[in-house]
Amino acid sequence: MKLYDVVKWDPSGYDATDILIHKHEAEDFNTHTQLIVHESQEAIFFKDGRALDLFGAGKHTLSTDKLPLLGKLAAIPTDGKTPFHSEVFFVNKVRLMDLKWGTASPIQVEDPVEHINIHVRANGLFGAHIGDARKFIIKVAGTRSEYRKDEFGGYLRGELIKRVSALLGQTLVNENVGILQINAHLLGISDSIFAQLAPYFEDFGIVLDNFSFNSISAPDEDLRAINESKQAARKMDLESEALARKRAREGYTYQQEKSFEVLGNAAANEGTAGGVMGAGMGLGMGFGVGGAFGSNMAGMSGILNTSAGGAAKCAKCGADLPAQAKFCTNCGAAVLPSGMMTCPKCGKSIPVGSKFCGECGAKLIKICAKCGAEVTGKFCGNCGEPVAD
Repeated sequence: MKLYDVVKWDPSGYDATDILIHKHEAEDFNTHTQLIVHESQEAIFFKDGRALDLFGAGKHTLSTDKLPLLGKLAAIPTDGKTPFHSEVFFVNKVRLMDLKWGTASPIQVEDPVEHINIHVRANGLFGAHIGDARKFIIKVAGTRSEYRKDEFGGYLRGELIKRVSALLGQTLVNENVGILQINAHLLGISDSIFAQLAPYFEDFGIVLDNFSFNSISAPDEDLRAINESKQAARKMDLESEALARKRAREGYTYQQEKSFEVLGNAAANEGTAGGVMGAGMGLGMGFGVGGAFGSNMAGMSGILNTSAGGAAKCAKCGADLPAQAKFCTNCGAAVLPSGMMTCPKCGKSIPVGSKFCGECGAKLIKICAKCGAEVTGKFCGNCGEPVAD
């Protein structure tokens, strides 16, 4: 059994940053052995697979008072140079600042601005060091003889990418950043995700010193889809603006236009009681639009008026009409098709809502002689002037 008087680890050259955990060859010590721990190092004693006493930078004489956990487990006496068996691991806590990361496959996220699924790739840099030697050995490295920088970087890289894949889409949504503006927000996105990653690694004894994105990009086909979506939206906006200007010129609103469509659909649904009822409902909505078609609504309501039982009435005498009747059984007047009215001048059938008769050219609306507004009753709704029939 070889007893060591001095135990230390002096890595040099490449090993100074490449080896992060080193198990010392000494396993037999006595209570006068000197333990030397350099700056950026920690030493931790293991006994029977258990992590026990931890030493920071400095020169330490091993004794029962310096090794309370190990002394209790190994029953080390307090007198003389008492030998004991243990394992000591040196942990290199140097900061590694030049580690790279990148997504191996695209991450699917929804662009929060364009509302299109895109497939982004990302890469960047990160830095880390071992903050808690006990946690790190137990949860990550294990009690192997050496643990190197490339293993550390590979472990961190895998954990980072898993979490970045989940956090990136959430961060873009929370900060409302689309792929077309992302380059201007790389710093803010980096800080946000760094703040969410750091607590996770602390539980494994790792301090994440920095994290950043170098780039976040989407393939050309995704960018083309976004541009096509923007062009389609712009086209719809232009069409909506054109319709709004048209309505303004012709003097009606969007709500009135919808009412006109209801009337047109009701007029097209001929031949059934349900169609007549639909027309009546359309008329009820149409009466609210006022203005342009007001005078003709009254005529149409006479033609398509229904009783409580649903029967159509003659526009001339008001008698109930049998279903599908073409002439009134009371006065013999012809029954007009749904959506049609009779010109008061020539008697021809013309569509409901016409301002002029298509047969004789008669004007079918009243005009206020004082202000020129269209009139639906006996008085002008604009200036109050009485209007002759």
